[in-house]
Amino acid sequence: MAQQKESIITNSKYILHIVFFLGFVVPILIINIQEYIIYKDLGLSRFWEFWVMCHKQSGVIICDVILLIVLTIAPIFLYKYRAKNEFSRIFLEMSTAANIPIIVINKDKSVYWTNMTEIKTYKDLKLKDLAKIFVNNETATPKIEECLKTGQNISYEIERKIGDKKFWMHVALTKLNNKKNSMVCATISDLSNMKEASEKIDNQQRELQMQNEMLTLITAQMEVQQAGIKEQNDLLSTQHKQLEEQAKELKNAFDELEIRNKQITTKTNYITDSIKYAQTIQEAMLPDTKQLENFFDNFVIYRPKDIVSGDFYWMSINEKYTYVVLGDCTGHGVPGAFMSMIGIRLLGELINEIKIERPSDIPEAMHLRIQAALKQDVTENNDGMDIAICRFKKVDEPNHEWELKYAGAKQPIYIKRKDNDEVEVVEADRRGIGGQSFADVFFFEDRDMDLNAGDRIYLTSDGIKDQNNLIRKRFGTNRMKMMISTTSTKDIRDQKMFMQSILRNWQGCEEQRDDISLWGFELGDHALQPYDG
Repeated sequence: MAQQKESIITNSKYILHIVFFLGFVVPILIINIQEYIIYKDLGLSRFWEFWVMCHKQSGVIICDVILLIVLTIAPIFLYKYRAKNEFSRIFLEMSTAANIPIIVINKDKSVYWTNMTEIKTYKDLKLKDLAKIFVNNETATPKIEECLKTGQNISYEIERKIGDKKFWMHVALTKLNNKKNSMVCATISDLSNMKEASEKIDNQQRELQMQNEMLTLITAQMEVQQAGIKEQNDLLSTQHKQLEEQAKELKNAFDELEIRNKQITTKTNYITDSIKYAQTIQEAMLPDTKQLENFFDNFVIYRPKDIVSGDFYWMSINEKYTYVVLGDCTGHGVPGAFMSMIGIRLLGELINEIKIERPSDIPEAMHLRIQAALKQDVTENNDGMDIAICRFKKVDEPNHEWELKYAGAKQPIYIKRKDNDEVEVVEADRRGIGGQSFADVFFFEDRDMDLNAGDRIYLTSDGIKDQNNLIRKRFGTNRMKMMISTTSTKDIRDQKMFMQSILRNWQGCEEQRDDISLWGFELGDHALQPYDG
């Protein structure tokens, strides 16, 4: 179709030339030739005068003038006609070029014509988008102006993102001249695949170069290593001999350590056996099961941190009073156990032998005797104990059955009355027994309470309150009260099981920090049989 259009334009050009020649030029030539033949005998000069006279009379001279003008102007029109047809031919070629993106740009940088909107890759772009990408930007505009100014063919490359894809394009600029305006034809070639292939080749070349450099480096390192390996082999040979000598020395040392370890194990077992025997002695000094059965309904949680404990509990019953004591000595293990033995011995002496009745007098007397026994006035020894002493008396009063007189050295007691859900905390005096306990500033005082059968009393050391859980949080007084309150509805003997479960869950896999002691009992409605602790 394109070739047919071009053939029509070309043929039309030649037809117009022929018509012009046959219709205008040839008749005038024939007329002048005829006149020349008729009047040639007149001579050339006479013929010219005669020709002018005849033409003036006949008007033929007008045709000659017209012929002269036509012969002068015709080449100009023919040149413009040819240029116009050449411009049309170029546009025809551009319009029929298959899949070759072309943009024709006016002198004012507007898009005159393009076939890019018919090409699949660019069909979604509008003219303003094409102008922005290929005409009106800092790369294209100077090139277009240069092409218009110089008329030279100019080419350059641009990188643009169209949609989600990046394109590399080669743009060739050619100046076009038509009748009215100068234009620039931009022929665009897609270099994306070539660029990607080129980048891939460049990357491969860089990788190969890096691999070559790495191989060179590895080769140099291997050479250095080979030289070093020989030196190391010589050094290892020397070290091997030294190690053999050291191995002999170590074997001798190991044999000696094994002998010492056996000696230490023997001594440790001997000490452990001695401590276990001391545990037997300590437990023998505590109230036994039979004695506890003759006491109020009660339970005891007694968990030494080590084999022997610095905590102790003690009881004594006479015709007049029932004494219940729980002590927490300084330290734990063997030192604490020694102090507990002293505490148990002093309680028996003061209550059963000397017959001291007021609870507040008992810790004061124990304090003086411990200071004297440990010579604390002349040594740096500061050992002692905290203690809670309860004295019960059965009475026949209308509103209560038992009278409790309590004295404590940093050791409070807890009371849960049967007709009250609240747990009472009876605070102790802020003074310990033994050591430098500010005896001139703090004094032990008695605290009196009226109780009834069914009321429960709990004596405990600070091992429970100080025990931490997995997040290093102490059990504390509030949880102690809560544990007593939530388990007090159980039978006093079953309460022990529930409390042990709560303590185990709280402690988890944490190490026990101190000796743990808890003695709980429920007051009965009858007096107890005498018993000397």
